[in-house]
Amino acid sequence: MSINRSALFSAFVFALMTFQGCETDIDVIAPKRDVTIIYGLLEADKTKHYIKINRAFVGEDSATVLAAKEGVNEYASDEMSAKVLELSETGEVTNAWDLTGTYSTGKEDGAFFSDSNKIYFFEAQLNANRLYKLQCMVNVDGEDEKKVTATTDIIGQAASSGGIEQVRLIAPGLSGNPGSTNNQTDRSSDEVKLVNGIEYNSGFKVSWSNVSGGVLYTAFLRLYYRDFNISSGLQTAYDSVTLSIGTRQFDTDEQISFPSIGTEDYFATIGKRVSDLEPAEISGIKRIVSDTVQFFIEVANEELATYIEVNQPISGVVQDRSEYTNVLNGIGIFGSRVVANTKRSSIREDGRILDKETLEELLYSNLPQTGDYTKRKSFTRPGRCVVDPATGPKCQ
Repeated sequence: MSINRSALFSAFVFALMTFQGCETDIDVIAPKRDVTIIYGLLEADKTKHYIKINRAFVGEDSATVLAAKEGVNEYASDEMSAKVLELSETGEVTNAWDLTGTYSTGKEDGAFFSDSNKIYFFEAQLNANRLYKLQCMVNVDGEDEKKVTATTDIIGQAASSGGIEQVRLIAPGLSGNPGSTNNQTDRSSDEVKLVNGIEYNSGFKVSWSNVSGGVLYTAFLRLYYRDFNISSGLQTAYDSVTLSIGTRQFDTDEQISFPSIGTEDYFATIGKRVSDLEPAEISGIKRIVSDTVQFFIEVANEELATYIEVNQPISGVVQDRSEYTNVLNGIGIFGSRVVANTKRSSIREDGRILDKETLEELLYSNLPQTGDYTKRKSFTRPGRCVVDPATGPKCQ
């Protein structure tokens, strides 16, 4: 019995070694299969709408090399055609627009940057009471023709003049009389109060009007500053710092209010993101900080909110990631959003003004027992921003 087992084992080892010796190459690249990738976010307050339509790519080179090759992740004009259909509540097509392909060089620098970035667009005034369906017909050599579709609603309260009702910042509000005849110069500098003279405020409330159909709200504010060459008087830099207020889900017809949050992080963020600057007499640069900050909010509909939630970074022990797409016969997201801000006509008229103590802390970091977050930034005060009808807002 033992002899037979030994002989059988020897034969098995010999066969295994013979098999491995005959075939050492392993094909790790799966057969090529066309996969359509969609990324499109419609906004009812815009009239030109962009949609990204790509194809998945595979090859022996690295992803960074393949992505930089023109056409490797794009459809040729005879391989794909696309349109957007407007649907009534009963599903009837009430309007249709063909998508036009164009090339954009607006992609940010990085590993996947190339000078060709194909996108598609159509021009239309969208209706917040309608559904919109993206339809792509894909016909690639060697594969069956397929139809790729995705449908989304449009968030926002429909306005009688078209588009959607304006999304308004409620708090902090304008302190002056909006109907004044002097460009609201009677506004006082106490709209944004982040410090109280002794310490950073423990809470700062921000409220916006709600967006019909909106699910996920992300709010932030932005501080602007400029650098000027003292000798020439010319502007050498224009930059800003974005400060997060928070991201929350809301399901209400009332105003959207973010909870009170500490304000020290705002100054700490500025301290990290703005480079230090020697005094003007040493550096030759004068840095002017605007005394008026801008508030922004981004709102996502249910499809987009789910897509964002599913693709959040994984922090738990289980590393498996769920997949979400509302694209049939493809992958990606086709949704709706609203982006609103207080910078509609000029900084001076639509922003919110820093109160005196907040501005002084920004300039001098003079609160006791603080981290001196902005002391070495050499910010100087511009005074109130003035709107010149000929040149626009001036903050220096």
